[in-house]
Amino acid sequence: MNSVIFMESSMNLGGQEMQLLAQMKELAFRGWSPVLICRIGSAISRVAQESNLEIKHAQLRNAVDLKSILKVYRVLKEVKARAIILHSGHDAHIGALAAKLYRNFGQVKVIRMRTYQPGIPKAFPYNYLFDKTYTPSFFLRERILVNKAINPTKITVMYPGINFKKICQDSNEELPSRIDIWIKSHPGPLIVHGAMLRGEKGHNFFLNVFKRLLVKWPNLRYIIAGEGPEKDLIIKKINNLDICENVLIAGLVNPIAPLIKISTLAVLPSLREPLGMFQIESQFLKIPTIVSDIDGIPETIIHKKTGLLVKPTENEWYEAINWSLSNLSELQKYGEAGREFVEDKFSISKNIDKLISDI
Repeated sequence: MNSVIFMESSMNLGGQEMQLLAQMKELAFRGWSPVLICRIGSAISRVAQESNLEIKHAQLRNAVDLKSILKVYRVLKEVKARAIILHSGHDAHIGALAAKLYRNFGQVKVIRMRTYQPGIPKAFPYNYLFDKTYTPSFFLRERILVNKAINPTKITVMYPGINFKKICQDSNEELPSRIDIWIKSHPGPLIVHGAMLRGEKGHNFFLNVFKRLLVKWPNLRYIIAGEGPEKDLIIKKINNLDICENVLIAGLVNPIAPLIKISTLAVLPSLREPLGMFQIESQFLKIPTIVSDIDGIPETIIHKKTGLLVKPTENEWYEAINWSLSNLSELQKYGEAGREFVEDKFSISKNIDKLISDI
């Protein structure tokens, strides 16, 4: 049986979780049997259920949650999985320990999907808990290999796989009515920013940039699409800057393609970013895209050919947005090149071919 277990302990839904779901769907399409182990009430559980994917729930409270280790072990035995693919911190250790137990009865590949690396990495988990660790960018791989004790043959770059056919289909869907009503009642150029509401995604400093832009572009609008722990802080910032009429916190917009499709500019003003997904989707939809020139983001865009790379400072971003709004016809040329670039580099087919070859 070609069963593969995916684990995700996050309660939120961001690029990492959407990538996991895309991989599960592609594997199912190819005749495999993917199974998701996640927390009850999580956003990914809801979306997976809507997609008719098989789900098993576990508490995943911490990295050594005994009940969850035993639950994962039982699922491994039940489905006779060929591989277990681990994402967030808690589930990575739980899944690896469960796999150690399961190997008394059968073989299973343990694969770690590593999208962040805070601080200096420890060698033990990379060398002994996981058979292979995938990073979404060369930037992150090099960050992990700062520790020379880590075996470099176990750390591999696998770019995210995007189901571009589905993005095309999704882009023709209607927007949620509350978003559509807000857009129609607030005419003007529209900036869209799709990302988890976390500090490294740059919402806080970009709101300062946006406030300055309103002096010249009073009808400019900014939609923040996403959920996350800093939602209340962002709302407070919007109120303090007195820009409520021009900014909408849209919450989780899934699919986001219909919103991107009608935007004037797509932005990703991140302060840290191993790679990012939003800007790949916006380039595919031929929307002028501006991103921070930091970490792994430059691997997703070609400066002044498929979009703009900007240093993550308020002045640099102000100048880039101001110039872009005055030169939209020039930026539209980047859109055509952007679609071709991302289709070649980030197809879900290439991603799954790579994954299957290792399991």
